[in-house]
Amino acid sequence: MLSKRISKLLQLKEYTKDICEAELKKALSSLDMEKKRLLSIEKEIEETIKRYDKCQQEGLFNIQDLEFLIDYLFSLNEKAKKQKRVIDRLAIDVQKKTEKLLEAHKEKQMVEIMYDKLIKEENKSSEKHEQKEQDLNFLYNKSRL
Repeated sequence: MLSKRISKLLQLKEYTKDICEAELKKALSSLDMEKKRLLSIEKEIEETIKRYDKCQQEGLFNIQDLEFLIDYLFSLNEKAKKQKRVIDRLAIDVQKKTEKLLEAHKEKQMVEIMYDKLIKEENKSSEKHEQKEQDLNFLYNKSRL
């Protein structure tokens, strides 16, 4: 009876661990996607700076173009800062989910150990009971002779 309960508990812990793994994979995927977005923004900033340098060397700037470029670089920089905050938040989330998965794994292992011990005890008890029956049968048959 108790082994059935622990078996159910073990199934529940396995299910919990599987859910934690799925959540961690999802969080890692989101983090990877956001890092790619940041790289894209940083690449755009670099390309814009290169265009600025090229135009400056060729003397193709007027005041309006310069203001537009500065505003564009400022907005890209703000976008990059915002993206870094998103990445930091997701990294913390990934760390928490990793810790949660480790905890779920530990709990599952503890239940497995408890289940194994219980099964061993039940087997021992069953073997003891069978041995007693065999001894009683032997003594009974011996006393009949």
